[in-house]
Amino acid sequence: MNLKEIYSKSLFLIALILPLSCFSQLNNAEFNLRLSVPEIAIVDIESGAGRIEFNLIPSTEPGGKPELRRETTESVWINYSSSLRVNGQKRSIIAQISQGVVPNGVALFLQASSHSSFGSINQGYSNGKTQITSEPKPIISGIGSCFTGDGINMGHELIFSLEISDFSKLESIGSEEFTILYTITDN
Repeated sequence: MNLKEIYSKSLFLIALILPLSCFSQLNNAEFNLRLSVPEIAIVDIESGAGRIEFNLIPSTEPGGKPELRRETTESVWINYSSSLRVNGQKRSIIAQISQGVVPNGVALFLQASSHSSFGSINQGYSNGKTQITSEPKPIISGIGSCFTGDGINMGHELIFSLEISDFSKLESIGSEEFTILYTITDN
């Protein structure tokens, strides 16, 4: 073989060997990431003045029935956040009078509206018009892992009404104040 043939065959061999020798080694690394999601149950009331007032207005006609009239026009909204534990039951919001009493002969009712369009899915639904007493009663049920947003016009609007339940028990008492307590609870 002459030098030219040896040189030509060597280049061919080098050309065949080079692509095979260019592989790199694969390396792997691992990193552990931990996420902790606590169980959450938070409820909040949103309003401007924080007070709703009703007055019993006597009839102007002899023998006429008095009228219970709401004097404030302020809206009240309930906001909440909820994170259920794995396979946890849905939650409810209960309401009850925690301080003071509703005057004899009068009944207090509360109805939560449907939830606003803000927030996440799994918000609760209204239990309809519910008489509020010192015994806890659900006003919103079916709350899953969700949030309603924070503020007025978010969550559920709370609509209060008073009705004369027994006129014979009404007494002139001046002004009576009472507090309503809201609690988010597992069903």
